[in-house]
Amino acid sequence: MSESPAVGYVGLHNHHAGPYLETLATFPVEVTSACAPAGKGVPDIEALPDVPVYDDPESLLDVADVDVLWLTLPNRDAPAVIDAATERGVDVFTEKPAARTADDLRPVAERVRDREATVCPAYVWRGHPIARDVRDRAREGFFGTPRAVEARYVASALRHRDASHYLFDAEASRGGILQWLGVHWIDLVPWLLDDPIVAVNAQVAGPTDGSPDVDEHPTVDGSPDVEDGATVQFRSESGALGTLQCGYYLREGRYDADLRIYGDDGRCSWDPLGRTFGFDGETRLELEDGGDEWPSTPTRTIVHEYDPAPGYGGSWGREYVRRFLAAREGEGTLPADLSDALTVLSVLDAAYESAAAGEWVRVEN
Repeated sequence: MSESPAVGYVGLHNHHAGPYLETLATFPVEVTSACAPAGKGVPDIEALPDVPVYDDPESLLDVADVDVLWLTLPNRDAPAVIDAATERGVDVFTEKPAARTADDLRPVAERVRDREATVCPAYVWRGHPIARDVRDRAREGFFGTPRAVEARYVASALRHRDASHYLFDAEASRGGILQWLGVHWIDLVPWLLDDPIVAVNAQVAGPTDGSPDVDEHPTVDGSPDVEDGATVQFRSESGALGTLQCGYYLREGRYDADLRIYGDDGRCSWDPLGRTFGFDGETRLELEDGGDEWPSTPTRTIVHEYDPAPGYGGSWGREYVRRFLAAREGEGTLPADLSDALTVLSVLDAAYESAAAGEWVRVEN
């Protein structure tokens, strides 16, 4: 980078604020200002520099001279701030999914296309070396025609979480675990296979549907009003069938994630998280050739040893951020953009519509 860009960090009450600030501290950038909502106070974040903290994003943009706005805001608030920042020529890195619905983001995305500003949504799993390996193999024909996908993203239960946080408020976030954690695989699977999701059939369950967690950890207005569990069936453009299971079901600090792809020529399976969501050990990708490429050793395992690094996603999360910072200066391409965010939101829209209607719904892009 030619110079150290000034970064304004907006959204200090998000779970990812501390990790992202740790990531930014590893780059030649300077966090010069921050924003926390009026009346909410400034959370104690060790990685937050001693900088002015504004009550609202507009005040920060009007007063602070920033080159990049880093957003970890409620989905409800993100589109307006992206709009205000890019109108001023300020580049934006925004937490996923960047809006409550595709309709909320679409007019902003259309305006951004005509502005000299870069916007990157945080679909950071695209930066993982195993993900890039699987994508390359898919492009080289390892899987042949994709036939099926099994995806899972299960995390610790609500009784181990602050259920009064805006993540569990439908007005602020629109949905629960599907839009917060399941969304990673909704973005990643079509990206890996270059095979968009075209129809979904979803069911969701909330804490009030028989869960014991609701009385112990109510939101401000009584109970979490978003789903803590979801099952999504989907069909891709090529005809592949898939399932996504996600839920807040486990004991404290535990995760259970898996991604399996089956094609008529090959398959793979990958546990990307481990039991405790760590990026300082190793992860394994198992591959099996169903054709004649590997006749003597049809099953192989690739072990990726993590290079420990601070911040969100460790070293591979840092690589995603590096690509964003480089792309905003014209070096390389963005790892994801607002068109990708709209694609994911369209799938989420269809999933929540399906869950309400109890039937398959086509994805409208």
